[in-house]
Amino acid sequence: MRPVGEMDLFLTPAGRIMYPGDNLTDVQALRERIPALDGCVYLNCGTFGPVPSQSTDEVVRLLRLIESDGPFNPDVNETVHKVYETARESMSRFVGASSDEIALTRNVSDGINIVATGFDWEPGDEVIITDQEHPSGALPWINLSRRYGIKVRMLPLTHNQDETVASLEDLINPKTKLVFLSHVSTRTGYRLPAKRLCDVSHANGVPIMLDGAHAVGQMAVDVKDLGCDFYAGCGHKWILAPQGSGFLYIDREWIDKLKLTWLGWGMTEEYDLPSLSFEAVSEARRFEYATMNWAHFGGLVKSIGVAEELGIENTEARISELATNLKQRLSDIPGIEIESPMEPEISTGLVALSTAGLNHEAPGKWLWDEHRILVAHNAENQWMRLAVAHFLLEEELDRFVERMTELAEAR
Repeated sequence: MRPVGEMDLFLTPAGRIMYPGDNLTDVQALRERIPALDGCVYLNCGTFGPVPSQSTDEVVRLLRLIESDGPFNPDVNETVHKVYETARESMSRFVGASSDEIALTRNVSDGINIVATGFDWEPGDEVIITDQEHPSGALPWINLSRRYGIKVRMLPLTHNQDETVASLEDLINPKTKLVFLSHVSTRTGYRLPAKRLCDVSHANGVPIMLDGAHAVGQMAVDVKDLGCDFYAGCGHKWILAPQGSGFLYIDREWIDKLKLTWLGWGMTEEYDLPSLSFEAVSEARRFEYATMNWAHFGGLVKSIGVAEELGIENTEARISELATNLKQRLSDIPGIEIESPMEPEISTGLVALSTAGLNHEAPGKWLWDEHRILVAHNAENQWMRLAVAHFLLEEELDRFVERMTELAEAR
């Protein structure tokens, strides 16, 4: 069996990998490159995705290069810059942008804060967010409300895209300075009608930012087609890249207009201390304000390569099929309430459910301790979130359903 990466391949909706000219082979061809999948059912890409060996190997190779040749050896320094450049090029290609519109970050939180602090806020200005934002998608705006007296307005999310659009139309007004929305709800996996929302925002003369933490890597993303002004994403979830590898897309029109908040070596075209003057570079990398763990971006490039070889459309189809089937089966289990939309066209691989009816204080811990099934679970809120990724096997989801049925029968 050939390992992933040796030649072009694609993943069929039935969950199998096909090499051109070959017979169908099992999805195990991909799984064999992801060591974390050995011995557990990995249902938590929504927090951190498991990293393929070739990505980790690249990180180690680059770190060993520094160890053996020294961190500021001219040849090593050239390699560092090449890694950054290649990472921007790979990510820009993956999301439909130009490389000069991509700033490398550690994560989505970095990107959100860069944009949030890049506006000149005044008391009475308004920002619109959803009522299902991750803390990293809400705290920057709450902080701005405390510092500058801006108003944070919340758009209520239902599982109806027309209602989502109508809610934005109702909320947006002359005081709205920015719209910030998740492309995919971190709470339920609901797929927001991002392109329509961008159109509404721009029709009112308001820029819009999208949080792509749960979109990039599990579904096709084209920032130009969406029409957003800013888009923040990370590698460590669905792209299956190392932690500390993220990006911020800034539409070219906004690169000069977005104010710089954090500055440091490497982001200037000209700098003169005696005259207290500087000129930032003209690309989005002007927002790369500090030393980063550059080796992790080498791993990001490798992970993007795997995703591109599989084909994002094929990955998305595989995820949709697995998640749809799983939700249908879970909905038949007494004591479980599905909180995610059931319709595939507005769903993603995130599947949220209430475990309140199971009468078990910590089902997530039980699943891991007793059965090595990894999920995200908040025992206090009795809420569980599954990340149904393309590398999962049908029999693994069978195991999960069996265990949840066991809990339900023990009520």
